[in-house]
Amino acid sequence: MLELFRSMIKEEWRMHSSFFGNRGFALFPVVIAAVSLLLSLSMILFGRIVSQTEVLLGLHYLFLFMGCMVGGFGLLGREVMNMRFGQLSLLAYSSRTLPISERLIFSNFIVKDVVYYFFLYVLPFTAGFAAGAVFVGPHYSFVMLLTTLFLSFCIGLSLVFLLTTIYANLGKKALLVILLVPVVFLLFLRGTGSVSFYALPPLALYLEPSVDAFLTCLVLILVPSVISLIFLKMDFPQSQKHYPNSFSKLADSMGFYGYSPLMAKDYLDFSRSGGGPGKLVFSFLVPVAVVWLFLPQLLQLVPGLDILVVFAVVVGMMASTMYNWLTEFDMFGSYSFLPLTAADVMRSKLNSYSLLNLVPLAVVLFAVLQAGRLQDLLHIVLLFVAVSMYVVSVTVYLTGLNTSFTLYSAGNFTTYLLAIGPVMLGLVLLAQLNFQLVLASAILVPVAGYVLRRSFVKWNL
Repeated sequence: MLELFRSMIKEEWRMHSSFFGNRGFALFPVVIAAVSLLLSLSMILFGRIVSQTEVLLGLHYLFLFMGCMVGGFGLLGREVMNMRFGQLSLLAYSSRTLPISERLIFSNFIVKDVVYYFFLYVLPFTAGFAAGAVFVGPHYSFVMLLTTLFLSFCIGLSLVFLLTTIYANLGKKALLVILLVPVVFLLFLRGTGSVSFYALPPLALYLEPSVDAFLTCLVLILVPSVISLIFLKMDFPQSQKHYPNSFSKLADSMGFYGYSPLMAKDYLDFSRSGGGPGKLVFSFLVPVAVVWLFLPQLLQLVPGLDILVVFAVVVGMMASTMYNWLTEFDMFGSYSFLPLTAADVMRSKLNSYSLLNLVPLAVVLFAVLQAGRLQDLLHIVLLFVAVSMYVVSVTVYLTGLNTSFTLYSAGNFTTYLLAIGPVMLGLVLLAQLNFQLVLASAILVPVAGYVLRRSFVKWNL
């Protein structure tokens, strides 16, 4: 088992470094550390209105949210063991030839991913934040903060892992129940004070270290993970699946788009893949529900921010990840025998992305209705559309059709943060000065169009 794990670690490194070199991948954690260092140093400005406990609250829920974003392992069981992602052939796909059980191989696959997230995100972020705190105070215990942030990440990951495993086994029957879980929590916690949110075990462990708190964290991680691994659906299909020929009909119904055949292919690939609609639920809707659930508490750290403005910005940024779904398993080599350029394929993916954006748009509309602010509907929708277009345009410019790996380049990721971070922060701060200034987000639409045109030229070379 240890040899398999080491081989998967080497494989992951070689896979990423092959795209942008060993140095480019190795410097990625340095970028994360630099960003967290700047965040920590910003406490010079916000330290008077934000307590240390509130900062810790935000950090722990940030990593809980990150864990939720990457915890969809239950949807990967069949795909990892049976499919080839793009042109890659990984150790996980050799489960039929190695004298090792599929479950053991997949367990190593999960542990390998967790280890990589620890060294790529958790460790450098904690190191940068703790280093910055030395200059501005208050000081943080590096070892304790690293431990509790990693525990928060693993708790979010394990809980969503369990939910995706339930979905993989029960299918659409369980989808409604899973979607109701955040709603139940929201109703249960409505009207409670912010103190109740300090009950997050990793945060409680940091504030008041105890064996009981540590064991509680381990239980929240290990129990859902073990249950998920036991019931993980990795069986090899014994029969062929048959679908009616719906390509032509679907392409005709999308005829008002210039790339309707390619869009029809995207839809069929997405709907018939192992995750299917579960990808939309667990990679987008569940994290959005977590954001909506805890955003009111987190915004108490910076009084005066408009919750709908922040929510629209966050959802717009998260929506851009759907472009990654469309390109993740679809290499340009698949189209090389057709009279198409890379720009043509990117345009078709962006058309498909625009249709998928109806889901986050519906989420934003629901949030506006739930907040009882119909008079602000135009402002919030415009903000969401502008942010979604701008962020995806930057993503396309930097990564083309290979989003999954290219953003792990230190240079690309730094450019990504510099192009998006100040703009998003500026929009939030403008809304804080005057809500009507949200309309200024409209300028991002022509900017996004210009960036996309430059992207098509860049990736056609």
